[in-house]
Amino acid sequence: MKTVKSLHKAAAVLLLFAALLFPAAEFSVQAADVTSAAGQITTGALNVRSAPGTTGKILTSLPYGSYVTLISPSGTWWRVEYAPGAYGYMSGAYIKYVGGTFAATATSGSGSVSVRSSSASSYPVSGTVTSGRTVLVLHDNGSWSWILYNGSKTGCVPDTALRSVMAWPVPASHKINQYFSAAHEGLDIGASVHGVSGDAVVAAQYGKVVYSGWLNGYGYVVYVNSIYNGQPIQTRYAHLASMPLVTAGSVVGAGQKIGVMGNSGTSSGVHLHFEVCLRKSNSDCIANADSTPVNPLDYIS
Repeated sequence: MKTVKSLHKAAAVLLLFAALLFPAAEFSVQAADVTSAAGQITTGALNVRSAPGTTGKILTSLPYGSYVTLISPSGTWWRVEYAPGAYGYMSGAYIKYVGGTFAATATSGSGSVSVRSSSASSYPVSGTVTSGRTVLVLHDNGSWSWILYNGSKTGCVPDTALRSVMAWPVPASHKINQYFSAAHEGLDIGASVHGVSGDAVVAAQYGKVVYSGWLNGYGYVVYVNSIYNGQPIQTRYAHLASMPLVTAGSVVGAGQKIGVMGNSGTSSGVHLHFEVCLRKSNSDCIANADSTPVNPLDYIS
């Protein structure tokens, strides 16, 4: 996980961009997921309300310095998870956006992960998080991670109790036109409306863009280098409709829009050709000889 953290300094940046670009938007995301982010209260006590605005009913309040899970922007307010499965709205004017966080999944054979008050098993258990639940990693402390969980709780868990999270690259469609095979080293995801370009293509995981532009049969394509549970990987997004929205050298967050689905390059119809490749090193490789393609369905769901 420590290696993952080093590549994910701009984690959850999508939410910040969404707040700036779509200030009046209302998003339907409910539970914490791969695109969630962390906020910290900057005033003495901040109310959580039932609706975005001071006319909303006060549900509870969080004290100065508390962390809270940011789900989605709503004008100048944030929809937040403030307790397990409990949601409300808080004024963005009094919330400091915490950069560098990223989502991970708690994993344990016993059904829950013990959260401790500091970074060693000798410290007392301060809470638990259900296995399979998404948490936000705030920062690394050796082989332990400080996490934000259950809305507004914080504590430490061993890195072995966390797994990387990868997002589906076409939110509007889960149609699979062609599966991975020895002859087809990727996954073809069809358009939400057959034959119609324009579905948003998003980054499956945080990482660095190492190629963006036109490339032979791929047409318009984006390569993103990341780390997945300690393994260097590369995700590829091919046959985009036009020049990608990101440039080589930039860092993208999971769920960040990087282009739109199209039919460029060697393609028989509108779709996204999505690849996951295991990299042989941590270098910014783009050559096929530097990586091995694997079945994307083993990494995304």
